[in-house]
Amino acid sequence: MARKLSLLEALLIAFDVIVVIADVLLLILLLENPSDSSFTPECPEISQSERIDCAPGRVVTEEVCRQQLKCCWSPVADAAVPVCFFPRNWGYEVSDGIRDTSTGFTAQLTRVPSPSLFGNDVLNALFTAENQTPSRFRFKITDSNNMRYEVPHENIKTLNGTADPSSLSYRVEVTDKPFSLKILRTSNQRVLLDTSIGPLQFAHQYLQLSFRLPSANVYGLGEHVHQQYRHNMTWKTWPIFTRDTTPTAGMINLYGAHTFFLCLEDTSGFSFGVFLMNSNAMEITLQPAPAVTYRTIGGILDFYVFLGNTPEQVVQEYLELVGRPFLPSYWSLGFQLSRRDYGGIHGLREVVDRNRRAGIPYDVQYSDIDYMDGKKDFTIDEGAYPGLSDFAKELHDNGQKYMIIMNPGIFRSPEYTAYNNGSLKRVWILDNHGFAVGEGYPGPAVFPDYSNPEGTQWWTEQLTEFHNQLEFDGVWIVSSYS
Repeated sequence: MARKLSLLEALLIAFDVIVVIADVLLLILLLENPSDSSFTPECPEISQSERIDCAPGRVVTEEVCRQQLKCCWSPVADAAVPVCFFPRNWGYEVSDGIRDTSTGFTAQLTRVPSPSLFGNDVLNALFTAENQTPSRFRFKITDSNNMRYEVPHENIKTLNGTADPSSLSYRVEVTDKPFSLKILRTSNQRVLLDTSIGPLQFAHQYLQLSFRLPSANVYGLGEHVHQQYRHNMTWKTWPIFTRDTTPTAGMINLYGAHTFFLCLEDTSGFSFGVFLMNSNAMEITLQPAPAVTYRTIGGILDFYVFLGNTPEQVVQEYLELVGRPFLPSYWSLGFQLSRRDYGGIHGLREVVDRNRRAGIPYDVQYSDIDYMDGKKDFTIDEGAYPGLSDFAKELHDNGQKYMIIMNPGIFRSPEYTAYNNGSLKRVWILDNHGFAVGEGYPGPAVFPDYSNPEGTQWWTEQLTEFHNQLEFDGVWIVSSYS
């Protein structure tokens, strides 16, 4: 008769079974995802100006560079030059050939065996090329197996059909392994963009692509304080992520996000532009090769390339895509005065009167957040600014205009009419628990969803109703976090 196992013996047997199962699963995982320990970086003699940094923003040792990152290591005297840089055999390869489509072509990309910089690499990507117009080429790189965020194109002018191949001012060449592409100008066969200078990086939260350029005459990118129009290409990295900060002489990122640059090819005037449709935080490195590297932390790589015989033509092509700027009111080009906290209506009147007495040609007066009751939109602090409506009429009687500030952060309170009206229309940004609540100037705040048509109606109704109370001439909508 079999002996009955004790509780301890039963637990030990169960533990042994679990260990065996874990070992089998680990073995399967290793077979499906072979270790990068066998990867040997190809490090030919790469000129200093063409090195693509393998550890951007980090200071690494030779051991970390060679053993952990599996990158190339070569110290130099110039501290700006990367000492740890990508080998030539990183990136992706075309796995199933090029397939022509009605608008261009596609290619399936597979990640070549190599170490992972940040983990969660996209193993299979899709490259899509579109010949949109004779002078506009679009290509994007997406995850073949998973949906990723893409910037909505409701404000982008879409095209019906595609350009006649015989009319194209460019042609595209693709190298299979490692994957890279070249874009050439057909009239003189000049290579405008060449991504072979660095590997494509495509992970869940890290995307990178580099371009070798034909000239160092690079303009654009922002928003920053640029000391000159033509960029300095000596290893400068510009961050792009919108935030409310004071413009300074440094390289910090400011309010706007402009991922477009223009390259003047030579003295003939031939130029081209590159625009990345991506709204994530990013940085762009300029180096003396000359080359440019885009790095971003999400979304997809969605590039538009514009060719022109002059810089003006390139800008026109770009604006044809993203939309032309509106024509501002003539009065908005005049002298304007604004500050925060004039000390109430009496201080505000004194500033206006003092400028009139001095004979200053003074067109527009602003009011910042201190005119509001409790920093809430569509309200007036009647204690500090009694008679503000009469003040606005006096400005108009003197041929002047009045601008007021508004904040997208709407105070979350059932006693606040603007909040209740928006809640009924469900115009607020949602999270998993309902209306997303953040911290704004008035306190706990919700935020209008600008992609919701009901949100536009809500803004219109609120501004119209408030205008009946205070006759302002324009609205200054400040940063979206507030």
